[in-house]
Amino acid sequence: MNKVVLITGCSTGIGRDLAQRLSQSGYIVVATARNVENMDGLITTLKLPIDVTDPESIQNAIAATLKRFGRIDVLVNNAGYAQVGAIEELTDNQVRQMYEVNVFGAMRMIRAVVPHMRQQKTGRIINISSIAGKMVTPVNGSYSSTKFALEALSDALRLELAPFDIQVILVEPGAIKTNFDQTVHAHADEIVSNPASPYRSLYLKYQQVSERMRGQEPGPEAVSKVIQQALESSRPKARYLAGVAMSGRLIINLRDLVWDLVVRQMFTGIPQE
Repeated sequence: MNKVVLITGCSTGIGRDLAQRLSQSGYIVVATARNVENMDGLITTLKLPIDVTDPESIQNAIAATLKRFGRIDVLVNNAGYAQVGAIEELTDNQVRQMYEVNVFGAMRMIRAVVPHMRQQKTGRIINISSIAGKMVTPVNGSYSSTKFALEALSDALRLELAPFDIQVILVEPGAIKTNFDQTVHAHADEIVSNPASPYRSLYLKYQQVSERMRGQEPGPEAVSKVIQQALESSRPKARYLAGVAMSGRLIINLRDLVWDLVVRQMFTGIPQE
């Protein structure tokens, strides 16, 4: 029997590529996004609207999926949102918006599907975290904190749900060339333009580092391949890195003092006004 896979955040990037990949591999894919129109051209079994910040939207989509297929075998929590900025300068609402999508949104989805997976006596939940949930850079701390939270929740869930044969897996992408990444860079360009910010020189350096990376990032397929691997493995790992260069894999394991030195080196030579 073909597995039913529900994926959030399928309008662009990783979610869209994954939905297409799994559909072509014979899975029953329920692709979701806030606006179904943004999934035009994506060929999947079913497309539904889900706003992960809206519990009613989630319940409606889960009900429609169960009515159509009778089960949900895999949930991929891919919906995400990011803003860059110094912790002092981001507003409560800006930070709260990231938590609503990246943390509470994932929790809402999990709470909605787990009772059905438990009844099925099997299931798999794949949470899309980030390398930012393992290491932090300046002006990215608030976003990183949401991914650190998702990592902790996933670790707890993996143990809590194991008795019900529900497996919980983290996929941690590095810098990936997607529209999501472009949106984050656009916001960075906006905050750099504020001459009054005491962090302007830091923002300029962040912008320079980002510019150097542009064009070098792998595409979303580098991540969707890993997600499919995690989905199909009979004994999946707790964590999978995806689209992360060897240098990044080494940096993840550095102690705090060494990591601080690496980041300070990256952000040296900050342009002066």
